[in-house]
Amino acid sequence: SSRFFGSVYQMVFLLEDLFDVKDIDQDGKKFDNVSRIQALSQTYGLELTIDINTEIYPMKIFDRFSMALSTNLRKDGEPDEGVYDQSGVETFADDFEYVMHGKVFKQYRKPGETEMSVFVSFGGLLMHLRGDEQQLNKLELDTKVYLLMRKN
Repeated sequence: SSRFFGSVYQMVFLLEDLFDVKDIDQDGKKFDNVSRIQALSQTYGLELTIDINTEIYPMKIFDRFSMALSTNLRKDGEPDEGVYDQSGVETFADDFEYVMHGKVFKQYRKPGETEMSVFVSFGGLLMHLRGDEQQLNKLELDTKVYLLMRKN
């Protein structure tokens, strides 16, 4: 279980869950240093498809990782300036191994359904989350988000 559940972090994170890698590059490898990871979340049953730079963060099938999405890296709750902070002040990024910054560019939900899809681009590396609207509705269109990952 994640050491963050039930803590002050829940107020900052738009989403946090444990995921299990189910498949890698299902449709074949397209780029040398990037793999498309498919994973399933343990708590909310979310389906995740995400492009990861596997040259710097290798992944394999059956890996388990914590993933959080946040609009802010600052632990004091103050909004960040949206630029890399070189001050050395501790941030949420210090608690994780792999961090990306991106923007929600698409949301999709069929009328009358409670399941939705959210798409985020991290400088061209894409993420698709699919699952219960209750877990994903905070990821609004054009929201800038940090993705934070750590293997468990």
